Amino acid sequence: MAKSSALSTQLSVEESAWELFETGAYEEVSNLAEKNPKNVFLNHLRAVGEFETDRNTANNFLLEGKTALTPLLGAYLHRAKGNSKEAAVLFHEYFKASSSPVSYAILTTGIKACEEVAAYKACADLIQRYKALWSDGYFGKLEFFSFYHLRKFEEALKIFKEHSESLKEDRDVLAALGLCFVHIGRFEEACNILEKLPGAGEIPSFEDKVVEYSDRIKNIPKYEARKKELTRSELLDLGYAYLFSESYKKAEEVFTSLVSLEAR
Repeated sequence: MAKSSALSTQLSVEESAWELFETGAYEEVSNLAEKNPKNVFLNHLRAVGEFETDRNTANNFLLEGKTALTPLLGAYLHRAKGNSKEAAVLFHEYFKASSSPVSYAILTTGIKACEEVAAYKACADLIQRYKALWSDGYFGKLEFFSFYHLRKFEEALKIFKEHSESLKEDRDVLAALGLCFVHIGRFEEACNILEKLPGAGEIPSFEDKVVEYSDRIKNIPKYEARKKELTRSELLDLGYAYLFSESYKKAEEVFTSLVSLEAR
């Protein structure tokens, strides 16, 4: 676990508490705080540990004062009260500071809190800090989608390549990957990716697919007239009709809506 240089000037009891916290020894952190009731840092650290263990006692002791942990504690307090957006903002603020103490537990919680409110810029930033400390690829899918939603398609492709073994069978990832290729003008690769979606069938070539979808391309106005009533299968047909009639922006909108439906 990484130990922040920000604590190098703290008293030894605070250093000891942080080392215990990093290993998940929250009870021992709590014991140290009880022995040092006026130590604001220890009280804040104990509160974070209480939140990490899903206890409802974090507000039962002194939380006054300001320390390096203040934004982090604020994030946990907002999250506990259901203020998810405010929590995400504070998690982002805390971890953006390179001097902020970091542990696996709190950084993971911060990333998930940002994901819950679709704060993709914050997700991408926090995942970069995570990757600097741990190389397990745990947030590979979220990092891919964060860059996708930020419309940083080249970065999304790079992340897919990094994590291709774990992502290559994921239907939602493949759908977004195909759209990344559409956005950067690599249409043949987009077709090769999108054909892997369930229900897409085989695509021998772009031209063959244009012929195959000719009837649905002609019926695009009819699909559009009842767009809100279309089944998932009909939406898929409409998406491909747009794609193979080279209406790429409209194809993106349809496939993105399908990805959203699958994610629910």
